[in-house]
Amino acid sequence: MDCNMDIKKYIKTALEDQNFRTYKITLVGSGEKSDGYASDITFATVLATTEEDVEKTIEVVVKSSRRDFLQTNRNAYEREAYFYKIILPAFARFQKKNNIKHRFNSVPKCYKTVSDESMEVIVMENLRKNGYYLYNRKKPLDIHHLRCVLREYGKFHAISFALKTKSKVDFENLVNNFDDVTLDFFTESFKNSINRCLKRTCDIVKSMGYTKLYEMCNEILQKGADVTMIDILKTVEPESAILHGDCWNNNFLYKYEDTDRKIPSKVAILDWQISKLHSPVLDLSYFIYSTCSEEQLRHFDELLDTYYSSFSVFLKDLGCDPEKLFPFCTLRRHWKKYSLHGVLLTTSFLHVTICDKEEVPEFNDVEDLGAAIMNVNITDEAEYRRRLVAVISHYYNYNK
Repeated sequence: MDCNMDIKKYIKTALEDQNFRTYKITLVGSGEKSDGYASDITFATVLATTEEDVEKTIEVVVKSSRRDFLQTNRNAYEREAYFYKIILPAFARFQKKNNIKHRFNSVPKCYKTVSDESMEVIVMENLRKNGYYLYNRKKPLDIHHLRCVLREYGKFHAISFALKTKSKVDFENLVNNFDDVTLDFFTESFKNSINRCLKRTCDIVKSMGYTKLYEMCNEILQKGADVTMIDILKTVEPESAILHGDCWNNNFLYKYEDTDRKIPSKVAILDWQISKLHSPVLDLSYFIYSTCSEEQLRHFDELLDTYYSSFSVFLKDLGCDPEKLFPFCTLRRHWKKYSLHGVLLTTSFLHVTICDKEEVPEFNDVEDLGAAIMNVNITDEAEYRRRLVAVISHYYNYNK
């Protein structure tokens, strides 16, 4: 059976419980490499007829594992399927039980997850057909888009804190065997790559005369970027939440009310393959450091306030006290302790984020990851240096 027939088979399976009398599936395109490094993206239109002879058009996107990559990294695919099948429905029930009017639902509708020995597939609504757009991944987010995402992260993280407090057994059942799948990526190739990326950062800040920044980066390098990141990932605080995990630019789709698309009214969060249990700061530091330039980082206090205001209001709506569960002073303490996670991910992947489309890496398994990262050309050296120095400077000044 060829690939297109496979995709249609998975869509058919996903729509079985929709009770359509007839339907026709047409594949209408595929995503670019930068839409999903470890997955293939296929868009399809379904023309369906219900039992009442009502005609419907359903636009779907099929996210399917790459066969070679699946063999070495099935845990990440299974984690995303688990998120859609188990965690999201549990969060929805909990919000409904607590009579939340404005719920966290900033995730595409999932029709079904399908798994067999050769493939992991998720069939979702195609939000791009519903007026959602990607932001240019090569540009830093402006303040409006940053606030939009941070408000949703605040609501999302608050659900974990509230569920853990009001129904501890239910929460513990959700996160049972919820080990950090990110650790699977730490092959020798990847460890070597992130240390080489940090060494490149050391060379850049030294050449630009930032002695203090060089000393800080070099100290981390001497310990090992990989060792530092693993230490962070293996330290789980009592004040932990279920996280998104993959917080770079291309994993957010925005909807706008204005035709010039300047101020988003909604955001949809994509790609939950490395969802994990940890401090909210892992999401926040990765998101802020990977999407901000120096200009946006000047508003850091405002951004953190935006997040915490959303978090605390939503937690109160869920019947809990943010001052007891996760006060703002604890958030700041976590930032000092864990924001290095966002720094190291940015030093490792920023050049990939802002590279030209033709330079987007492709790899078939985890072993390829390190080599793929290092082989990407830095296509805008000046912008890369500006963004990198802004992140290192902010981290240094905040933590000194």
